[in-house]
Amino acid sequence: MFFYNQVVGVPAVVVALALSVTVFSDALIDVLIGNASDQTRTRWGRRHPFLVAGLFLIPVAIYFRWHPPQDWAADQMFWYVLATGLFLNVSFSVFEIASNALGPELAKAYHDRTVLISYRWMIGAATSGVATVLIYGVFLRATPEYPVGQLNPAGYGPLSLTISAIVAASILAMALGTRHAIPRLFQPPRIADRISLRVQAGRVIRALSNRSFLVAVTAGVFAGITLGMESGLRLYFYTFLWGLKSGDILVLSLLAIPPPIVAALFAPRMAERFGKKRACMTLFFLGVGFMHAPMIGKLLGLLTLEASPQLLMLLGAFAFAAGVCTIGGFIIVSSMVADIVEDVQAATGDRAEGLLMTADSLPQRIVNSLAVAIPGLLLAWAGFPEKARPGPETLDSMMQVAWVYVPVMVLLSGLSIATWSFYRIDEAAHRRNLRATAGGRSAG
Repeated sequence: MFFYNQVVGVPAVVVALALSVTVFSDALIDVLIGNASDQTRTRWGRRHPFLVAGLFLIPVAIYFRWHPPQDWAADQMFWYVLATGLFLNVSFSVFEIASNALGPELAKAYHDRTVLISYRWMIGAATSGVATVLIYGVFLRATPEYPVGQLNPAGYGPLSLTISAIVAASILAMALGTRHAIPRLFQPPRIADRISLRVQAGRVIRALSNRSFLVAVTAGVFAGITLGMESGLRLYFYTFLWGLKSGDILVLSLLAIPPPIVAALFAPRMAERFGKKRACMTLFFLGVGFMHAPMIGKLLGLLTLEASPQLLMLLGAFAFAAGVCTIGGFIIVSSMVADIVEDVQAATGDRAEGLLMTADSLPQRIVNSLAVAIPGLLLAWAGFPEKARPGPETLDSMMQVAWVYVPVMVLLSGLSIATWSFYRIDEAAHRRNLRATAGGRSAG
């Protein structure tokens, strides 16, 4: 949204509509990719062919996404944003779905999964520091011509090429680093008609009727709306509500690196001591409070600091606390969703990590496809201009947006948290499921 609206100059409503259609289509395609990944049977296993495909597709998709034409009309840009968005999302899904589906097989024990997911978050946080420095300290740094560096169009092309190289290295590392596990991974049975529509429809219905899965889906629907709104407006709030420059955003982004590491260290311990469900709900509740406190203070006139080191410290402190709590909750929830795999397998005899993980996000992404349009609609309602510059007029517009944004975000977050109270898989249930599903890596 920010790049195409503020840097390229495409109207916000046009970008929002294209993003909405992209996310909606992507949600449906993901389920097909996940199901295909579950059913693929090769000597390289179910997942690794998809990892290799992503290695070649994603860099090409990234290039086109961040190198748009500069002289197209708004209606033409709609189709460009839509087409490149679909290409990028599908390419990334080919890798991401297979990558995530490997987790439950690599770590089957109840608490081992939380630890494995914590390691992934920890490593991701550490390497995101490199990414943050590259984005705001190198490619989008302030220049005399562009003192607000994130508005400099010249930085985005080289940035995208660097991203492509990093993504390719990451995929290659995962594919090579997990290849030794292929012989012990689950292989689908050799059934001649397993690709028939009747067989696949029955498989999907059996897997997706699981009670705890439906809880995860419902919670994800509410969370999907908040994700679409937050991701679409984050950089707008940084730039036009708080008056931050690219250097300030760099500092905030660097301060966001420790929270995942801290969360990864204590989230498994909290889950083990209090149970996964209680631990994740508590952490999410605290995270919502810390996340929105500064903006609530701004709206109520309690926080009057202008752009300054003091404001930066305040925003950083609340972001740190919110990040620790929220990411800790996500770590535990990811482990809870992985536990559904054996719960379904014990009931149906079918192991369907890819299907469950993509179907879990299907309603969330459908809702998110509508939610990504909300930022554009809010900006249009507030009369926010394209290629704007920070100042009193844009501040007033962002305050109008914030008065709608905060109450909606708090309400939806609360509904998402409350939904997890209906989740039913605890450690004892998981042990029963492991005993019920023991007996070989293949159903055939």
